[in-house]
Amino acid sequence: MCRCDKGKPDMINLSGIGHVLLRVGDEEASKRFYRDVLGFRIAEQDPEHGGVFMTLGDDFHTIDIAQHPAPRDAPRPERGQLGLVHIAFKVASYAALREAYAHLLKHGVAIQRAADHVCQRSIYFADPDGNGLEIYYEMPRALELFPNGRGDEDEVLPLSGADDPLPPWLVEEWPGPAAMAKVERLRRRAARAAID
Repeated sequence: MCRCDKGKPDMINLSGIGHVLLRVGDEEASKRFYRDVLGFRIAEQDPEHGGVFMTLGDDFHTIDIAQHPAPRDAPRPERGQLGLVHIAFKVASYAALREAYAHLLKHGVAIQRAADHVCQRSIYFADPDGNGLEIYYEMPRALELFPNGRGDEDEVLPLSGADDPLPPWLVEEWPGPAAMAKVERLRRRAARAAID
C-alpha cells in the first residue's frame, strides 16, 4: 500500500514529457526531416541501442527515431486509428508560427490544415512516415484565461500554397482585439454556467 504525505494527493508527480520514440520506414529520410526541416539537433546516433536521439536543445533528446526492421510490411499511421494522433511542438511567438508555416511550404511539406483553438493557433502536417505533427502558438496566460476550459469554438483557418501569399490570419497580429473579445465572451459564458 502506498503511503502519502498528509494533505497531498496520492499520485505520481510527473514533471513533463521526456521524449517520443518513432519507429520509421527510412531512418535517414526521417533524420533529414527532423533536422533540416524542423530544426532538431542530433544528440547521439546509436544504431545498436535504438537509433537517432534528437533534441531541441533543452534536454538530451525529445524525438528518437529507430529504423523499422521491415518497413515495407509495416502499416502506416491512419486517420481514425487508436493511439497517437499527433505530436505538438510549441513556438514562443506568433511570428515564429508564421515563419514555421512559410518554412514548411518552402521545404515541400504539405500543410494538412490549420485551426484557431481559441487560445492557440495551430498548423498540422505529417513527417515522411505519415506521423501527425502540429506546430502551435498559445496566447500568453492561456491556462489563467481559461481555468474551466476554452469551450468548443474551434475555427478552421484557410491555407495557402507555396507560391501564394501567406493567409491573412497568419499575417495579422494575434491575439488581437477580436481574439480577446472572443476570450472575454467565452469567460463570461463559463462563469454564468458555473453559477447555474
